[in-house]
Amino acid sequence: MEHQLHSGTAKLTLVEGGRHTEINYGKANSKATANVFARLPSILQTTLMLEELLGLFQEQTQPILAFDSFHFLHQGVYQVDSDTAHHHRCHYKLEMNGTYLGDLTLTRRHKFSDSDIKLLEDLLCLLVYPIRNCLLYRQALSSALKDNLTGLGNRSAYETNLTREIDIARRHQTPLSLLVMDIDNFKNINDSYGHNSGDRALKVVADTVVQALRLSDACYRFGGEEFTILLGNTDIKAARLVAERIRIAVSQILCNDGKQNFSFTASLGIAQLHQREQGYHLFERADMALYQAKQTGRNLTVCAPSPAQV
Repeated sequence: MEHQLHSGTAKLTLVEGGRHTEINYGKANSKATANVFARLPSILQTTLMLEELLGLFQEQTQPILAFDSFHFLHQGVYQVDSDTAHHHRCHYKLEMNGTYLGDLTLTRRHKFSDSDIKLLEDLLCLLVYPIRNCLLYRQALSSALKDNLTGLGNRSAYETNLTREIDIARRHQTPLSLLVMDIDNFKNINDSYGHNSGDRALKVVADTVVQALRLSDACYRFGGEEFTILLGNTDIKAARLVAERIRIAVSQILCNDGKQNFSFTASLGIAQLHQREQGYHLFERADMALYQAKQTGRNLTVCAPSPAQV
């Protein structure tokens, strides 16, 4: 059953649940309900973080809606589940100006009445605009952490995720390895084939590296023709195998400037995180290994010694 409620440019589509007819909130709950409607708009304006916003909405509305679980899903990639779902549910598709904002579902052990559904829809009309603002903010943050040319994370994203990966590695006592990769003689590509061809080479390299990695790994464009790759739960021996797979794959790339084909190679340095080591020092060791690969002849992979061996 589908029921649509429009509020300005917002649209709520009831995908699953009852349909309301005669509405009566009840005198016992009228004061509590009025208080929620009075304070909710200002409360929902206090954050641009989507998870926090949904938490505030749950906190304020649960006493008057008496739901047992709250679920929100946005395009299959962002999900919030407050508890185990129950049999009776109200499921809404949220939209604004034709833009999909997410699917929201409330469940509970007993059936939602017509007045419950009307109350919920009125509350959701207050939630739609704040959700839209949070999603726009998330999009802006994502754009700020992305390299426009390759679609990879940029240096800021790398630095943020390096800190997180180090925390995870230490908490779970698992290895963490860092690869630093540089395209060999990249300036010659720009000089010989033009900057458009250089940009094309960077894009193809980025795609090639991503295809060689696990879903749990991450590649970043650190700057220019230099890339960093974080390999969680991977020691230096396994990281070397990954690096060699990437190096060989890059050497097999064939680009075309519109007139002729050209190819190139890459060099990589590897370092494994050691106890009490900071992120900047891990990068320095991997970068020094990359420098050695360059000095030795390029198109090579070099592993950095552990700090104790230096």
